Amino acid sequence: QIEVKLAEPETKDGNVTLAELVILAQLVKLSGAAKIFEIGTFDGRTTLNLALNSREDAQIFTLDLGDKELEEFSKIEHGDKKFIGKTKFGRKFDDKPEAKKITQLWGDSAKFDFSPYKNSVDLIFVDGSHQYEYLLKDSDTALYLTKSGSIILWHDYNTSWPGVTRALNELQQNDPRFKNIRHITGTSMVYLKL
Repeated sequence: QIEVKLAEPETKDGNVTLAELVILAQLVKLSGAAKIFEIGTFDGRTTLNLALNSREDAQIFTLDLGDKELEEFSKIEHGDKKFIGKTKFGRKFDDKPEAKKITQLWGDSAKFDFSPYKNSVDLIFVDGSHQYEYLLKDSDTALYLTKSGSIILWHDYNTSWPGVTRALNELQQNDPRFKNIRHITGTSMVYLKL
C-alpha cells in the first residue's frame, strides 16, 4: 500500500474523481518522477496533488490556455466550453507551499514550443482539449516529451468524451508506439509505461 497526501479531495465537474486522484498520487510517489508535465491545468487541483506527492526536488510544468489563446481559440469541443475561461487557472495551488515546484505555462498545446522539455519528462498527464485532433497531437507531444521508463496518463476515456475515446482506441490499434496503452479499470484514465 502506498500512502499519499490529498489536498482538495472534493471533486467538482471538470476534475478527476477522488479514486483517480489517489491513483495519480500513487503513481507519482511510486515512480519517483523528478519532472512532471500536465496538459490542461483547469483549476489546479490535480497539479497541486501531483506536487504534494512528488519528491522534494520535483519540477511540475502545467500548460493551459492563456488569455491570448482564449481569444484566438475557435475550435472548442462543445462540452469543453463550460471549463474554459470560467475559473482562475491554478487557483488551487497559488497560495500553497507546493507552488514552488510548479511552473504555470500558457499556450495552445497544438502550437506550444515543447522543445525545452524534449525527452526529459518522467510522467505526463494529458487532460486538455477533448477534441479528437487535439488528443492525437497531445499524444504525439507526450511521446516527444518522455523517455524510456516514463509514464503517460490520459484522462476522460469514456462515452462522455467520444473524441478522447476514439483517438486513444485508434492509437492503440493502429500506431505501434501506443500498442501497450491500457485502461485503468473503474476510472476514465488510460496509461502507457514506456
